[in-house]
Amino acid sequence: MIAEEKALKVDKKRSRGYTETMIRVLLVDDSAIIRTTLRHILGKHSEIEVVGFAVNGEEAVRQNRILKPDVIIMDIYMPVLDGIEATKRIMKERPCSIIIYSSEDTARMGYTAMEAGALDMIKKPDVDSISKGFYDGFVDRIIALAPKEAVQPAPAAKVAAPEAVPVSGFFRALFIGASTGGPVAVQKVLAGLGSSFPLPVFVTQHIDKNFDGHYAEWLNDTTGMPVELAHEGTVGKPGHVYIAPAGYHMLPVSAGKEVSVHLDQGPEVHFLRPAVDPMFSSAASLKSECLAVLLTGMGRDGADGALDIHKAGGFVITESEETCVVYGMPKAADDLGASNVSLRLEKIAAYVTQMVHGSL
Repeated sequence: MIAEEKALKVDKKRSRGYTETMIRVLLVDDSAIIRTTLRHILGKHSEIEVVGFAVNGEEAVRQNRILKPDVIIMDIYMPVLDGIEATKRIMKERPCSIIIYSSEDTARMGYTAMEAGALDMIKKPDVDSISKGFYDGFVDRIIALAPKEAVQPAPAAKVAAPEAVPVSGFFRALFIGASTGGPVAVQKVLAGLGSSFPLPVFVTQHIDKNFDGHYAEWLNDTTGMPVELAHEGTVGKPGHVYIAPAGYHMLPVSAGKEVSVHLDQGPEVHFLRPAVDPMFSSAASLKSECLAVLLTGMGRDGADGALDIHKAGGFVITESEETCVVYGMPKAADDLGASNVSLRLEKIAAYVTQMVHGSL
C-alpha cells in the first residue's frame, strides 16, 4: 500500500490540466497486480484521477467515506468482505457509481451485485494483454457513469412533462434494447410485465462474451418470466423472453402470426454485435404490430432502428433522461423524433401492459 500511495502522489504531480472536475476513482481488488495495472492505464487519461486503493470490501466501505470517490471499480471475490456485500453497504451509507468487474466464473454474482446497486459490470482484464479496445471501453464507461456534476455543470431545471396516456393496439411482439445500466433496467421492466404478459419479448443487451448465458439465467431467476438465450429459428412464445447471444445480431422474422429469430454474424454495428439497430430495423417489418422499448445506454445504437419502426407505423418508447443511467441511446432516438413517448423506467412496464391490452 505504501508504494502505491507514493506512485499516486507522483502521478498527481505529473498530471496535466488537473481540476476539481476530474473523475475521482477508487480501485478495489485484493490483487496488487490488478491494482497497479488499472492505476497505470487509468492514469493515462486527463479526466480521471485514481484517488486510492482498497484490498477488500471492508476497506472499500471505509475508503468510500474518507475519499468520497465518484466511481468505484470493484472486484467480487475478496477477503474479509466480498464485492456484493461491500456494494450493499456503500449504497446504503454513501451511494456511489460502482462498476463491478468479473470473470466468467463470477458473472452470476456480478448480476447480484448490480441488484445491490452497482451500475455496470465488465469483464475482468487480462493483465498480460490489455488491448486499446478494452482501455477505450473502460474509460468510456467510467466517464459515462460518473455523477454528472463531476464532468459538467448541472443542467437547467426542466418543466415536468405531462403524464402520458397509453393507447391500445394490436402487437405481435415486444422488442427491448439496452446497453450501459441496462441489465437492471431490463430486469425491472420484465419483472413489471410478469409471466402473464401476452407477447413474446426479444431483448438485445450489449454484453461481454461468455456473460450472456449468466445474464439469461439471472433474469429467469429474478423476473418471474421464462428467459433464455435465443437460437437460430427460435419461435417466440407469449410471456417468454429471448436474449440475443453474444457475437450475434438477433433479427426477428415474421412467420405467419408468429415471430421467429434469425441469428446473424454479419459486420458489427457501432462496433457491437449484438447491436440494437439490426433488431429494431428488422422488427420494423411488423409495421404497426411492432412495439419497441429503448433503455439506458452509451452512444446511439438503437436510434436509427427506432426511427425505422416509427416510420413503419410501429410504437417506440424511450426511457426518460431522469431515470437513465446513461441517456445516450434514448436521447439519440428522441433527437431523431423516433420516440412516440418518453417514460421514467418505473412506468414503462405498466404503460406497455396497458398498450397491449388490445392484443388480448
